[in-house]
Amino acid sequence: MKFPTITSLVVSPLLALGLGSCGLEKSTTAPKQTRFLESTGTDTISKIDRLPFQHAWRDPKMEIAKYKYIVVRPVTTSFLKTDEWEQSKSEFVPDKRTYTRRVNALARHWDKSLNKAFSSPVCVFYKTTDTGRPGTLILEVALTEVRFDPAATKSMADPVTNGNVSNIITGLPLCAFEVRVKDAATGKVVSTASDRRGPEIKVVDADKKSNATPNERICDEWSQQLMESSNIDLFPKVKRNWFSLF
Repeated sequence: MKFPTITSLVVSPLLALGLGSCGLEKSTTAPKQTRFLESTGTDTISKIDRLPFQHAWRDPKMEIAKYKYIVVRPVTTSFLKTDEWEQSKSEFVPDKRTYTRRVNALARHWDKSLNKAFSSPVCVFYKTTDTGRPGTLILEVALTEVRFDPAATKSMADPVTNGNVSNIITGLPLCAFEVRVKDAATGKVVSTASDRRGPEIKVVDADKKSNATPNERICDEWSQQLMESSNIDLFPKVKRNWFSLF
């Protein structure tokens, strides 16, 4: 690979981050909470230093050691912000109906990803479907914001010199989620989290003919991090991928 090409694929996006800071504002700030979290009546703005989420809270009275099982509910899209769906408009997403269908497919992918992560042998909980078992938590996840990449098929060989800085900034795929964890016996919310995130640089691929994969990888990373967050012994610091754009 020639050096100018490497520069185009790596340095140019980094330059774009500096030149297009206004375009990144939405991606780097915490999303406004939806009713999914607001209805809990708990802290929805604090952070936990060891976790990579823009918001994370755990009830200080929660005794994590007494919980042995976890039920993973299907990801809901009922709280999705659809008013800005046109930011995803492309040959892949020509209308709102297609956008909704693609979001639902992403939610189904995330269901599988979460169940895989929480079935890991390093997960501190045994995954179950029985909410009647003593010592059971219920994980509820809402996909609250999704932007697919409208520029997926456009040339990104040299976005700066081609005048496409705005495309690489505003066209990046984006996801946001909210999580609440409940005690299965009492229904009490004992933990919440939320985050908004874009992809790693390595998943921004101009040669891909589909623009779903970056969004799926964002959700896959969240699945792993949500699982790791419960195991402080093995994961004293839950990290993001090292070269995430934001």
